[in-house]
Amino acid sequence: MTSELNTLLEEAITNRIFPGASVWLARGDEIFAHAAFGTTAYDAHYSVPVTTETLYDIASITKLFTATAFLMAAREKKISIDTSLAHFLPDFNLSDKREIRLRDLLQHNSGIEIAIQDLVSISPGEWISRIAQAPLHAAPTTRVLYSCTNYFLLARVFEKFVKQPLDKWIHSRILHPLEMKRTHWTPLKKFSKKEIAPTEIAGKNVAHGIVHDEAARAWQEYSGAASCGNSGLFSTSRDLAKFAALWCNDGVYGKQQILAREDIDLALENPVEEVQGGVRRGLSWQVNAKLYMSEKAPENSIGHAGFTGPTLWLNRSTRHVCIILNNCVYPSREGDNRFPVHRQIARWLIENSSL
Repeated sequence: MTSELNTLLEEAITNRIFPGASVWLARGDEIFAHAAFGTTAYDAHYSVPVTTETLYDIASITKLFTATAFLMAAREKKISIDTSLAHFLPDFNLSDKREIRLRDLLQHNSGIEIAIQDLVSISPGEWISRIAQAPLHAAPTTRVLYSCTNYFLLARVFEKFVKQPLDKWIHSRILHPLEMKRTHWTPLKKFSKKEIAPTEIAGKNVAHGIVHDEAARAWQEYSGAASCGNSGLFSTSRDLAKFAALWCNDGVYGKQQILAREDIDLALENPVEEVQGGVRRGLSWQVNAKLYMSEKAPENSIGHAGFTGPTLWLNRSTRHVCIILNNCVYPSREGDNRFPVHRQIARWLIENSSL
């Protein structure tokens, strides 16, 4: 069976969809594949064989950790996600924005359109006021518009009521108890470059061990904190499988209740319709995103993708977990679409894990 999977990945590498990948494909306790393919780069200077322990920039999959932390902390501090954004960030006490709730940020239907990546030319200290002054794309709650800006604001709200940097809180309350020892915000402080896949080459500079997202990178330089909220984590397929298990197992890891079952239900109840038919958005999680899950994925599968190449999806009922890490933006973000390959891998998992 694995020869089919090997062929899929080898063809993708040959076709330069990405130079290498690490996958975790499982159903419950049965692991169908935990394997590595290819190399971390195409050229010899950066290239080493990918292993299952290679760290990848997981880009927007970081948002799942931000949302998880937010739900956990909001429960502890007794803060409703239906509280207005303006309650914490007064710049948003404007006629068109005072109705934006924390829930709307989590669900990407705040109506905010301006991208934080478009603000990197100004000081990050001015980002909040600039976002508040910008016109909305749509009235709050009326349309899903996926935006890193929502999670930047969510992180700043989190830090106001927790009074601790988001990255440090996620490390101590999520990564440490889940034993995610190869998941880090600043991996070069602990790992060599040979253990980390590079991302994009821009001129003479290579994003290698530093976050690819330009807004997250600017925020790190400005604030000294590692988490902008939207991106920033590096991880492995094995470590992300532990995070997926947390959501599959009603918030329990080992014998410890890390995330409340009620918050898992809250994150997934009443997801809203996205623009593309059939895809819905919970609190951070996408529901039934066939783009990377394939048409064979069980109903109500939930997942997230990242710009640098990763996808993660799972199904709480069937306990499928599909994690694919790659650096498709190496050497450039102008490469071919990796989603057809991810769909093929998802199909392989479903076909080889049927009862």
